[in-house]
Parts: sequence; C-alpha cells; structure tokens
Amino acid sequence: MSFSLLCDRNDGAVLDAYPKGGPEGWRYLVSERLTAEYPSGGLLTGFSPNFPDLRKLYDFVDNILDIRVVSNRVRRVILELAPDDVEFLPLTLVDHQRDVVSRDYFIMNVVADRNVIDLESSKVRMSHILPEEISRVWQLTLKDDIPPEGPKVFRPTHLRGYTMVDSTIATALTRAGVTGVKLLPANGWNGKFR
Repeated sequence: MSFSLLCDRNDGAVLDAYPKGGPEGWRYLVSERLTAEYPSGGLLTGFSPNFPDLRKLYDFVDNILDIRVVSNRVRRVILELAPDDVEFLPLTLVDHQRDVVSRDYFIMNVVADRNVIDLESSKVRMSHILPEEISRVWQLTLKDDIPPEGPKVFRPTHLRGYTMVDSTIATALTRAGVTGVKLLPANGWNGKFR
C-alpha cells in the first residue's frame, strides 16, 4: 500500500490567520471533530497582507497554519471515498481589500490518525517541546506491515501538522484535476516540498 503527503504550497493566495469566532487554532491540529462548536453559517478568513501579490485561488489554498483549506470540488471527492476520516468546516474567503472572493471553501479537518511511520528507520529529529512529534525530516520511512484497512485520509502519528492519503484518494484527486496540490510519496520523503 502506498501513501502520499498532501503538499498545498503553491503560487496562489496565502492565508495566515485562523478564522475569527471559531475554535482556537491549536484545536485544528488534534484530530477531533469541531462541527458542534463551529458556526453553522461558516466563518470568514482573508488573504494575508504579507503576500499582497498572491491572489489566485486553487482547489487547495496555501497557508502557514498547518491546516488544509480546500474547495468544494475537493470536498466532494473526499466525502465520496472517506467520509468518516474528515469533516468540512465552511469558510468565506475575502481578498486583501476584504471583498468576498468565494463561499465555496472549507477547512478540511482531518479527524483520523494512523500510525504509519517507522521511527527507528526514519532519519528524523523529534521536537524538544513536543517529544512525540517530529520536528525535522531528512528521510521518512513507513512501516512495512501497514494493514490495508484503515483511514484513507489521516494525520500520521508523530507528524500531526501533515496530511497523508492512500492511493485511492491520490488517484481520485488526480483524476478530478484538482489544483494547488502536489502528492509527494510519503515513503522516502526528504522533508522538502519543492
């Protein structure tokens, strides 16, 4: 079974703040459902003033927050194949002038975890602040005995700020022609996105 890392770094608009009025930012990183405390009409977030020339919207929106912000097209693909692995929290995106550019985006809150990393074989540095988390990757090695059943979209244990997908999801995203994302092979990943 192969897995890919979702890399949503692109030349489009960049988000640099969690939406106001929602859960605290760290809560988007702990694999828990947030729908019950998320406003039903969604929240608003805007393009970063630190990147004034970046305005293009892709299906995956770049951000510095370790969350996945995705279009309705991505949402449809994921809900069809892995509805229990994620929840989608609605967003309204505004540009640098605070004009609404889209109401069809969502925080893809990944609620599934999966223990797929072989820490002994990987070349990584663990965090001094969060000792169970990897802070730097030189070479990621996945376990040999990962069972085929399990979440298709998940946060890998020890890399909670990242999202991995199995080959079923990777193929579906590619076939759907989604933009703004690269699917990097997780096994052997060198910690770089470019």
